[in-house]
Amino acid sequence: MGFQRGFMNYGLMACVFVGTAGVGVLAYRLEGSPWRWPLVSLVLAGIGTIAGIFWIRKYVDRQTKASEQEVK
Repeated sequence: MGFQRGFMNYGLMACVFVGTAGVGVLAYRLEGSPWRWPLVSLVLAGIGTIAGIFWIRKYVDRQTKASEQEVK
């Protein structure tokens, strides 16, 4: 797999993961702050976003394979 293909496939997920990790570190350091739990919810939303991206990719791949089989 070339760099460009890998970047296109995993660049968005890597960006979301890095942002989520940064917010997670901030939430970990803000002990006793009223902002801690909203930041934890942002971390969970980031993890959900990554899971959603994987699900959409699998769905699109299945649709593509199904349409290719219909053509044959």
